[in-house]
Amino acid sequence: LLAVVAAHRRGQPLHHELAALGAVHAGAARTVAAYRLLALAGPGPERGGIVRVPTGGAAIEVELHQLLVEELGRLVIALPDPLAVGRILLGDGRSVIGIVCAWTPERAVDVTAHRSWPAYLSSRGSRSATGTPTGDISGES
Repeated sequence: LLAVVAAHRRGQPLHHELAALGAVHAGAARTVAAYRLLALAGPGPERGGIVRVPTGGAAIEVELHQLLVEELGRLVIALPDPLAVGRILLGDGRSVIGIVCAWTPERAVDVTAHRSWPAYLSSRGSRSATGTPTGDISGES
């Protein structure tokens, strides 16, 4: 199983990349409450990712897809920084491969309060991205 958070979800601008690799939708899930959801700056389609934090995390909705291991490699090499593939812990106890942020970019916006990428996009309507710059996302002041 591959967990995706943002632009690779169904109905999002990069889902066609998963479809071209033969991915099959396998439902939705929530992570354990140990992640922050980030909106990433940069050219191209709006992208987001999750990063694991020691404190101050939340359960974030992910979409699950079945994908052959051979095809996962094709996806991995196409991911732009800071996106990478890593382990994600789900609330039901499973550990799955997922698209994560390998680090927190300086211009990322923390949108964890929305708990899912679709909820974040919906909250914005036609406005530009808003939110609090991530700074220290560890949850510690």
